Amino acid sequence: MKAIMAAAGAAILFSAAAPVWAQDADPIPEPAETVEAVETEAETTETETTEAPFTDAEAIAEAAASEPAEEAAPETALSPVMRLLNAGGPVIVILAILAVLALGVGLVKFVQFIYLGVGRNGFVHRMVKLIKDGKDTEAADALETKRNPVARVMAASLRGKINPQMSDDLVREETTRVAQAQLDGLERGLALLSLIATIAPLLGLLGTVLGMIEAFQQMETVGDRVEPAVLAGGIWEALLTTAAGLSVAIPAAVFFTWLQRAVDVEAQRMEDAATQVFTVPLYDAEPTPAIAAE
Repeated sequence: MKAIMAAAGAAILFSAAAPVWAQDADPIPEPAETVEAVETEAETTETETTEAPFTDAEAIAEAAASEPAEEAAPETALSPVMRLLNAGGPVIVILAILAVLALGVGLVKFVQFIYLGVGRNGFVHRMVKLIKDGKDTEAADALETKRNPVARVMAASLRGKINPQMSDDLVREETTRVAQAQLDGLERGLALLSLIATIAPLLGLLGTVLGMIEAFQQMETVGDRVEPAVLAGGIWEALLTTAAGLSVAIPAAVFFTWLQRAVDVEAQRMEDAATQVFTVPLYDAEPTPAIAAE
């Protein structure tokens, strides 16, 4: 009887403890999940650790690459010009110097012509009218205040005409001397422009010939292994000097032609003004009796 009661009590205790055991049995997988979480964190840490050096290395490399680029920026702006100078050789340098000289002479002559009033000769008619009215001294004083070359020549002829001690031949010689001095001042520098316009194409052609000789020498050295790209590069470098020579010669020729034409026109106006000073009495001359009878 006691044995039966003991067995029954054990069964009751087992049944009462079963739910508790079942509740405790559910969280059993927690150790496995904890291990997986730990492993995942470890892998993440290792990944970050391995990726960090590469990220730092890339950042350092980019910084190192950017610094030389910033330092080389000024050189990059001049690289096309330096490349052209290197490709053309000394001929390109000479042509560049000639271009600067031609531009300087052209600008200086342009400013000089504006300062002297070349081409502005409206005062001639007013001075001739004063001479007709017998106001020779007043006309001479007014002419001497002007910088215009025509005014200087006209003033010289008028002063000689007023001076009773000078004959017409002496006055004409003095007028010619003054006119020539004025023309020399106007023509100064034009010979350099003419020279540049003449020799610049020849220098360009010379550079092209020298470049072609060098290109063919390189072809001879290479032999049968000539690449079209290399040959084309040598040819365009040789033709570069011809283009540069023409680029210098054309503007120089335009400047020279325009300035020389202005000087020629001014010379004609000098001669015309001086002639009017000597021929003013003819404007008011009375006709001769023979002409009146006719």
